[in-house]
Formats: sequence, C-alpha cells, structure tokens
Amino acid sequence: MAAMSAITGKPILYGPNGKPLAPSMADYTYRRDASKNVGSFKNWRPQAVFSNQAEALERTAIVERSIDLANNDPHAAGIIDNVAATVIGSGLVPVPAIDRDSLDLPKERIREMQRQMRAVHTRWAPRADAGGRMSAGQIQYLEKLSLMRYGEFFKLLPMIDDPARPYYLACQLIHPLRVKTPNNMVADPKMRDGIELGEYGQPVAIWVKKSGATVLSLPDTSANFLRIPIRTGHRLNVIHGFVCKEPEQVRGWPVLAPAMKYLRDMNDLLSAELVSNVVTAALAYFIETNNDPYQLAASFTTHADEYKNPDGTRRVQRYQETYPGMIMYGNAGEKPHLLAAARPGTTFEPFIKTVKKSISMAVNLPYVVTFKDVEGTNFAGFRSAMLDAWRVFEADRQWHAGASLQPVFSMLMEEAWLRGEIGYGADFYRYREAYTRAQWRGAPKGDIEPVKAAQADKLLIDARLKTRTQATIERGGDFRSNVEELAEEKALLEENGLHEETPAAGESTQSVQGETEEGKDDD
Repeated sequence: MAAMSAITGKPILYGPNGKPLAPSMADYTYRRDASKNVGSFKNWRPQAVFSNQAEALERTAIVERSIDLANNDPHAAGIIDNVAATVIGSGLVPVPAIDRDSLDLPKERIREMQRQMRAVHTRWAPRADAGGRMSAGQIQYLEKLSLMRYGEFFKLLPMIDDPARPYYLACQLIHPLRVKTPNNMVADPKMRDGIELGEYGQPVAIWVKKSGATVLSLPDTSANFLRIPIRTGHRLNVIHGFVCKEPEQVRGWPVLAPAMKYLRDMNDLLSAELVSNVVTAALAYFIETNNDPYQLAASFTTHADEYKNPDGTRRVQRYQETYPGMIMYGNAGEKPHLLAAARPGTTFEPFIKTVKKSISMAVNLPYVVTFKDVEGTNFAGFRSAMLDAWRVFEADRQWHAGASLQPVFSMLMEEAWLRGEIGYGADFYRYREAYTRAQWRGAPKGDIEPVKAAQADKLLIDARLKTRTQATIERGGDFRSNVEELAEEKALLEENGLHEETPAAGESTQSVQGETEEGKDDD
C-alpha cells in the first residue's frame, strides 16, 4: 500500500507504477581507458604519501629546490619577480568603503569616518614593518615573493610600544622553513608540518624554531621552538597565507613545483650550449700535418701535453695562442681546418620555446606574458594574452587582499578607534566588519592604446559605474591630492592674470580614428 502524504492526504507515488525505481549503475557504467595498465600506462604507479612527516619532508625538499631556482635560474627569478611586480607593484592601496546597508548612519558621518580611516592608514603605512625596514607596500611585495618562492608566507602581528611609532600594530614576516614540527611531537595527531590543528582542522597555533645565539642551528626539539597562537580572542597574532588547492591542505606549495624539472633541464641545456660555443670560439683552427721533418710542432712550447701512440712512441700535442687580426703562414705539409661554430642547431630555438610554453602552463600564465617574448605576436594575440593574464592577476589581488591585507586593516582601525581617532559608534565590535570594510586597488594593467583607455574611464565615470577616486588610484595617484593641487594651480594662475582655457564642446578628447595600424587586428 502506498504511503499517504501528511499534507495532501493523497498517496505518494514513487514511480510510474507507484513503486520506487532503484538505481542500476552496473549495467550502464563503462570502463575508462585511464585505468588500464597497458602501453604507456603499464608502469604508471603514482606513489602516495603515507604519513604527515613524509609529506613535510617532501614539501621541504621542493621548497629548497624552489629557493635554488629563484636564486640561480634566470627564468625562474624572472617569472617570480614579474608576477610579484604585476600583482602587487608598489603596494595595494585601501579605499575605505563602510557598509551603509548594515549601518544606519548619515552620509556626512560616513564620509568623515572614511576620511579618518585614510589618514590613519597613511600615518601607519611607512612604519608598518616591525623591523623598521619596509613600508606597507614593500611588505605586500615580499609576501607575494614568498608565496611564489615558498608557496606561503607567515606574518606575525606584534603590538610594539615604541614612542617613535604612530601605532602599536606592526608586521613581521618570518621564513616559512622555520615553521615545522619538533622531532619529539611528530606522533602528536594535532600536529601537521608545524601547524597545530583544532578539532575541525582549523589552525590553532604555529611552532617556530628559535634562532641560536651561539650555535648555527639548534636541535629540532620542542624546547627550541616557540608556540605562537593564531589568535588571542578576536585579534590575530599570525596570518598564514597560501593558495589552498586540496581539501584539508595546511601548508602551501611553491608555484614552480610542477615545472621544476623543465626549468632545471632547460638551464642545464643552455649552460651546455653556452660552454660549447665558448670552447669553439676559443679554438679557432686545427692544423693537420702528414709528416713533420722540420719538427715544426716541436717549436711551439706553449700548452704541451705528452701522450703515447699505440705503438708506444712518444707523441706531443701542442697549442699556440694567436690574437685576433694576426695572419699565420703555413708550411709545407700543414693543412688548416677551420672550426665553425655550428651550435646551436636550427631546432634549438623552437625546442626551447616548447619547453617555455610548458612552464607557462604550470604557472597559469600565457607564454607571451610569462617570458616577455612578443616576437611574432600580433596585436590581437598580445591583447588576448594580456586579458588572460590579468584574469589571473586580478584574482591574486582579491585573494591576497582578503586573506592578508583586510585583517590587518581592521586591526589598525580598531586601534585607532580605541585611541579616539575615528568616530565609530559604540557598536563597533558588533559591526566591526561593516565599519572597517575597504576595497583594495593596485596599479592598472598597461595600455597599448592610452587614449582609448582614458576614454573608457571617462565613459565609466559618466555612467556612474566607476568613481574618479578608483580611476586615480589605479594610476598610482590620490584623487583628493589631485583636487587640492588643481585648486592651488587655478588660484596661482588667477593671481598672475592667467586663465585656464576650457576646451570647446567636442574637443575635449582627440579622435582615435586613424590610429596606428598596430591597434588593428592583423588577422
């Protein structure tokens, strides 16, 4: 008998005949070729990692190799610096954007609070580093470099009571390799690669190895480690930034990890070709002698090496250094062989480019952008590559701002409010996220056609889809400073009897028609 619905009082029908239809996967599931063990798949046995300690050792080895590549490989160093300079540049700038939907406040008060927030960050940014070496923008740049090199960064947030500092809050970056599990705590189920985890897998604390005062390296026992809680109450002590690509991942992996073999092999190949060409260039020619009745070879006494012929007789190989521009006259029985530098071959450049394309795929960027190689690329291709690259750069900016910059900004605004410098309400802790919300702006992407880019900004501003403040920040300026400078310029012109010339209607911008042919699609 069919079950009755408690709502309609009618029978519940499960299928065409009033009966549930059971799934049958066995009859309609087909085998996939990727699971076969034939051909090239025969010896493909991916090796699993069976312990947290083994995973930590593997990650450490990859990080050390990444450091070596970043320090000694020009391609790896260029990729890392290129991405960091593009995503961060001189630093992302906060634009306070108080959430008006959550706060019932007058517009005038919100504008005043946002002005106060900008002033606080401007005072704090030059002294953001706990060590007094870097500004806030330089710290952001180092964070991105650390993400590229080590796959992660650890930023401590100490409160430093120093009269020379405008605020207590400071930032201190530490080397990721200092965070690891002490040897006597490897068996602790809560420990995983230097991160102490909670019941839901959330980070509770990090274990940082201390630096030895009298010895180069201390033993990896817990007595030589410092346990730093992730947060105290609602305030953060540590920000651990990395791009999470796997469930239950607790540490980051270098971005060059999938391409390490290609980078290393390509670097070895280039080094071998360079040495080969240097040797070929240094040895200009080889003289063949059928017989040497006058012992001409013996007259050359430089770089003599003695060898034995197969019959046991003495044989001497001698080399003579000559200088460019000299003419050497041969003797009878001597036949010169010129050594031509025929390396690398014609297939060398296409092969290297193929390897570089594989490396570009590993870092998720177009080849043109990764290696800054625009040879043979038309306008349409380059523009497509830039759009694809900026899709990645913009995502990196948003992730970096949300994970690292916004929490620090909120803590800074909290300290300023406690000092009485910002007029937040008494409900600050209830609506802390709404009060301290900000948008983060960085340098814009380069414009191949700056006139069109400026016109696009003007159209967006006129359509109320973009603000003048946003457009100015994207170009590395400050809108309010621009307004004040324009007012000063106008007053100075009027004082000297000069007046600004207002462009006639329709003449404010130049027509872009008939621009260079490079601005058109070549295909």
